[in-house]
Amino acid sequence: MLRVVFVFLLLAAGVVLALKGPFYGLLLYVWNAYFRPEDWVWSPYNEIIVSLSISYYVGAYVVIASILSGQRFRFSLHVLLFGLFVFQTFLSARGSEQPEYSWDEWQEYAKSFLITYFIAVLVTDLRRLRYLVLAMSLSLGFEGAKQGWAQMILRPGGMNTNPVPFLGDNNGVAVGMLMLVPLFAALAGTTARKWPRRAYRFLLVGVLYRALSTYSRGGFLAAGALAVAYWLRSKGKAKVLIGILAAAAIVLPVMPDAFWERMGTIRSFKETDEGSALGRLHFWKVAAIMARENPVLGVGFQAYNRSYDAYDPAHGEYGANRSAHSVWFGVLAELGYPGLLLYLAVLILAFRSCHRARKLAGEDPSLKDLQKYATSVETCLVVFVVGGTFLPFQYNEMYFHVVGLSMALAGIAESRRRARPAAGAASRGAPRERPAPSGATP
Repeated sequence: MLRVVFVFLLLAAGVVLALKGPFYGLLLYVWNAYFRPEDWVWSPYNEIIVSLSISYYVGAYVVIASILSGQRFRFSLHVLLFGLFVFQTFLSARGSEQPEYSWDEWQEYAKSFLITYFIAVLVTDLRRLRYLVLAMSLSLGFEGAKQGWAQMILRPGGMNTNPVPFLGDNNGVAVGMLMLVPLFAALAGTTARKWPRRAYRFLLVGVLYRALSTYSRGGFLAAGALAVAYWLRSKGKAKVLIGILAAAAIVLPVMPDAFWERMGTIRSFKETDEGSALGRLHFWKVAAIMARENPVLGVGFQAYNRSYDAYDPAHGEYGANRSAHSVWFGVLAELGYPGLLLYLAVLILAFRSCHRARKLAGEDPSLKDLQKYATSVETCLVVFVVGGTFLPFQYNEMYFHVVGLSMALAGIAESRRRARPAAGAASRGAPRERPAPSGATP
């Protein structure tokens, strides 16, 4: 009963806070999406929460409140290409080989696409950026870190295959948890207080272990990419390297031989090895066939699995209704060549936005926090690229929120860039104090 009271108190507090304005409504939406309060309580309370349709009403509130408040909307090449990608998903859903299924799925994901844009609109400064990162990280990472530390202490090296509704199976959990690692690192690096900084680092180690304890091979590769990318982009490379080695020294020694044996099958081409390289290559081949037969719109939004059997040249040798096992081949098969090109363009511009924000911050010491957040978001994207290569994670809401963060970073960086010449001009235009004549009283 205490858990039920706790969840409903959090929900009530979020609603009250959301009434302050659309940005706080955005925080409530993110908390609900990542925390999933219905999964924290049991029947009939979970049914009550589901019946509230929180994400739908809060999402609508964010849009309407933003319009009524006179919020300035953002337009840029990044926003344009993202809009075109969303339009392509709409066309693909309407022209799908599985029309009812694809349309239902698209309507569910439409909220994610809309919220991505409003992250770019409403996150206008570093304070708001930090609040949003906090909402994302703590809502999803608290339970993940708790499970990670409990597993490490009570059953070190054991496999944790518990799914997370927001992320999916163990592979999705691994990638999602690893995307939290650089966010917690940014929060730790941008707070001056000792205990919050230690708490964020504690949570960082917990979600890192939670990711590795899934025994996901794609997650393991993504973890290595995370370490390399964060080290390369960090200013104090020696300090960051020490941090990476310290985390590795805590986490890796407790992993048993079974873990390392599973990681060793990443390059396995045995036909009997479930999820082997041979199997993935076959699923990617099927995706290419789908795209060749449906080059403009693909087989339909989220329709790869349902269309798989009709395009499978092996006639069920690898099973029925299989997954694409790849972001890139999944998008190619489901949205066609235009969809994949737009998807890649949005991703490339997200990297570019992070790069520009880091470059601006490097020129202004007062923007060091902006640089840390840009590095963090960029590292999240690296984790997604590597982990998503082996996982159908293409429409996950967390990825699109990170894209929204990259757009917000670009907006913050651009506003600071415009403000600097204006401040300089004001300084040059100010009347200079004339020196007092010789012998005059100062």
